Amino acid sequence: MHSTDAPARDAQELREVLIANIDSLGSFRTDRVKDAFRTVPRHVFLPDVDLETAYAPKPVVTKRAEDGTAVSSASSPNIVAKMLEQLSVRPGHRVLEIGAATGINAALLAELAGPSGSVVTIELDEDLARRARTGLAAAGYDQVEVVCGDGALGDPNGKVFERIIVTAGAWDISTAWWTQLAPGGRIVVPLRLHGSGLTRSLAFDHTDDGLMVSTNAVVCGFVPMRGAAEMGERHVRLADDIILKVEADDLPDETALAQALTHPAHEQWTGIQVRHNEPAAHLDLWLATMNSGLSFGRLSIGPCARTLGLADPALRWAGAGLYDGGTLAYVTARPASEDANELGLIAHGPDSSKLLGQVNDLLRRWSQDRPEQPVVNAYRSTTPDAQLAAGVHVTRPETRLTIGW
Repeated sequence: MHSTDAPARDAQELREVLIANIDSLGSFRTDRVKDAFRTVPRHVFLPDVDLETAYAPKPVVTKRAEDGTAVSSASSPNIVAKMLEQLSVRPGHRVLEIGAATGINAALLAELAGPSGSVVTIELDEDLARRARTGLAAAGYDQVEVVCGDGALGDPNGKVFERIIVTAGAWDISTAWWTQLAPGGRIVVPLRLHGSGLTRSLAFDHTDDGLMVSTNAVVCGFVPMRGAAEMGERHVRLADDIILKVEADDLPDETALAQALTHPAHEQWTGIQVRHNEPAAHLDLWLATMNSGLSFGRLSIGPCARTLGLADPALRWAGAGLYDGGTLAYVTARPASEDANELGLIAHGPDSSKLLGQVNDLLRRWSQDRPEQPVVNAYRSTTPDAQLAAGVHVTRPETRLTIGW
């Protein structure tokens, strides 16, 4: 299944370097996924870039909208590996992929499902679907069925699958995915759990009729789904090169928030240390789901604003912060030792002292237990409150979610 379009030795060498990089991050959990990476020739699916770019450990944008935003890409190989490990495809499985993009992921799925399994991949745009078919055929994976259609509507033939994987940022678990996932099956979906764009790749097991349970979440970021399941975000501009991403349902006072950075910064260091290798990736999600009476937002800051010292959010938690009215406090960090950082807070606004105290108390609560993984339950949208598990409730048009710790 190897292409002869490029020097095989060079491509193979670069592939091994990429595999070693992913391995060093601990993302491979099984030899089966690693072997699939070793077999699939990524460069065949990315003919418009050089070999080094094709095998670089970063995403490759393959289509942009007129305004320059990415519409489709070959995802970061590291997150692809993590999601395939979450999916746990076995030989003979019928697999549905939502978002064919380049076709690379469909080829990896075909390797994992084996000759006794099957893969259907759906792509919204005809040009991308055609390109995926071309790449799959050139790499020797013509058994993969590429469908041009809206992935939120599922397989047009209504087939049932043991595994479903979504490779675009989703706002909801569509009715079609519910219907087409076999009992006992698994769906891995990068689900936006908050209007700020906070996203987790969740591995849901279809445990009962109308119930799916995930105890495995991976931090990720994806190009949002387009089509019927498309959903916009709400942004508040705080300064040049700085925006706050918020949840519209929180009814933020955007006029007051837009003035937050005109107030002086108030800094507070917590004494809480977090090791670099500590499984603390979900601190931001924890803050967003505490029902603290505060609203969660994510500060997005460009390099110019950071260089000018306008804001300094901790990169590890994607600008996580909490706000109340026109006052914002966000998480920052500074080195505490060679292998740990100390958590801090920076607040701007008329009630900075009060908000600092509230968020500091929350961080201390988090530090006592340091929960590693959320438990996310997904229910059909018609499920009454009495049947929902404890935790924060998130309502989507076709799904009700509970997030607990």
